[in-house]
Amino acid sequence: MTLLKQRSAVAFCRLLDIGVLVALGVLLSGCGQGVRKPQPIVPPQKITLTGIPACDSYLNSYLTCHRAAGTYPVDSLQTHYQTMHDTLLQEASDPGVRPYLANRCMGLAQQLQESLQGRSCTAPNTTSR
Repeated sequence: MTLLKQRSAVAFCRLLDIGVLVALGVLLSGCGQGVRKPQPIVPPQKITLTGIPACDSYLNSYLTCHRAAGTYPVDSLQTHYQTMHDTLLQEASDPGVRPYLANRCMGLAQQLQESLQGRSCTAPNTTSR
């Protein structure tokens, strides 16, 4: 094989290697660019969760009222609800905390009503966050 043919073969192999790398880069470039769809906010069914009427009422209105009040960004609202749900459920099962839980939930509901500033829980959020 002549020197010119060897150089041509090496150049072709390098070009082929670069082409393969570029093709892989193009194929893989979309992998990290996934668009995250916001999770739909599904209000829970009106059910007894803790067995404490004030807490169950608060949890049943949590998502719609917090959405109307604009308390949290919409994409994190479900996470905040789940945290509150889990905390109240755990505290309701603790005999040392349970007697005080109704007052706590009434206080939380009062704070939420104040943050609504007279708007209803079903009113669209008019504040921008």
